[in-house]
Amino acid sequence: MDTMIIKGDLIKDKIFIEVKSEIQTLHAKYKKTPGIAFIAFSCIPLSKYNIPLHVNLAEAAGFFVIKKIKTEDTTEEELFELIDKLNDNDEINAIVLLQPLPPHLNPIRIINRINPAKEVEGFHPQNMLSTLIPDIKTEIYPMCLPTALIEMFKETGVQFKGDQEWVFVLDDEFVANSLTNMVVKSAASKVVPHDSSFTIVNKSSSHLIASCQRADVLVVVTKFAEYIQAEWLKEGVCIIDIYSNLVKEVPSKDDPNKLLPVIRGGINVEAVKGIASVLLPIPGGLMTVVLTILLRNALISFKNKLGVTTGIS
Repeated sequence: MDTMIIKGDLIKDKIFIEVKSEIQTLHAKYKKTPGIAFIAFSCIPLSKYNIPLHVNLAEAAGFFVIKKIKTEDTTEEELFELIDKLNDNDEINAIVLLQPLPPHLNPIRIINRINPAKEVEGFHPQNMLSTLIPDIKTEIYPMCLPTALIEMFKETGVQFKGDQEWVFVLDDEFVANSLTNMVVKSAASKVVPHDSSFTIVNKSSSHLIASCQRADVLVVVTKFAEYIQAEWLKEGVCIIDIYSNLVKEVPSKDDPNKLLPVIRGGINVEAVKGIASVLLPIPGGLMTVVLTILLRNALISFKNKLGVTTGIS
């Protein structure tokens, strides 16, 4: 079996060009620039690479960027104070709280403090509730994660049959994490067809292997690199790998003094070739597109502030 490996670069570049072009058009007309603030924590292993990735891409698109790097001992009260200031800052249209947070901080409580009009990932409880219950029509922004997935599958022509089984494998801490748990359920409500079933399985569950063997679509969210074994998988499974893990750092071939990250998800790409029908890998898959969807939502926030209804929406 040939495995279709779906990389996000082409879709990412397409969205980025659209966002950058519209920012230039709006700036020429209104003489204003959209602003975005990133809040991150220096204690998170991937932060040294993840923060510059977000900041550089936003700046390249034409955003005014504020970067706030916090330490592991930052209190909830200190974060609330920072968020309140950013909420009140008219130059900032979007506030992004980069995940994960230090364990003593409750991500739902922190995100709930962000003005819903500025929380552009779609993680605000008000936004997630509307994702789960579309009839209440309170969604401000499409949630980045499922939107990226839908657009990638549409672009590549991947379609799902009815009556398939979707299995989401999560680490213990992700199952217990109120934000991750709600994001997974909200995302599933958008991407899993109504005539298919989905199950959330704890990575440490005794039912893990049996669940993986049943899965027509397997979604993996784990901090344990390449944890899922090829022999656990059904032939023809579609695999969506989500969580990025910094495995090690190696010297650059061009500059030995510069370290480069080696990033892996929960799936060994080479091991599942010939078993999986479709694979969205880490790195280079879904999360590549998620960042540009985030910038697109930030642009929508800016346009809402200007009262502009044309262009990207």
